[in-house]
Amino acid sequence: MLEKIATAIIIIIAFIMVTVAIAYLNLKYNNVFAFDFTPAHQAVELRTEKQISELKESLRPEIEKSVFDSLKVIGFDSTAIMNANNRLVLLEDSIEVLQDRIAKLSNEKLALEAIKADNERKSESNEEYKKWIAETSKFYESMESAKAAKIILKYSDNIAKDILYSMKKKKAAEILAEINPEIAKRITRVP
Repeated sequence: MLEKIATAIIIIIAFIMVTVAIAYLNLKYNNVFAFDFTPAHQAVELRTEKQISELKESLRPEIEKSVFDSLKVIGFDSTAIMNANNRLVLLEDSIEVLQDRIAKLSNEKLALEAIKADNERKSESNEEYKKWIAETSKFYESMESAKAAKIILKYSDNIAKDILYSMKKKKAAEILAEINPEIAKRITRVP
């Protein structure tokens, strides 16, 4: 009888060691079960300390189940095993919730990256607009005020406002003097 228990314990320890080794390899590589041995950081960049600990915790129920199954074989107390199985069911439910949370975080990360890229594009186009306004305002400063006023009025109010505000104050005042007072008021109003 003692030999059977010793053999069972050795088998259980060997099983746990193999399970931990497989879990470690699966964390280190994409999917060892599908023979995909590319490093995990290339596939998923969203591996934080919290997620790694969650993955380790997710493996614990599998190990416990295997141990309890092995204990059933050699005839240990069935009520203790049933209590462990109930805990196992609760842990499996928790794993599903955590996996859903990880998926949501991954989606949020992708959305944030898209927003960041969009903001960078807007920033670049904003810089181009500012450069165009500066060059255009210099061009209109060199013109006669009446002619510059006629051309500036053809722009939208916001663009005309940007052009006038980027000019020297004296020249902008001369151009505004050439414009109808109602239009000048509309262009220079505070939004």
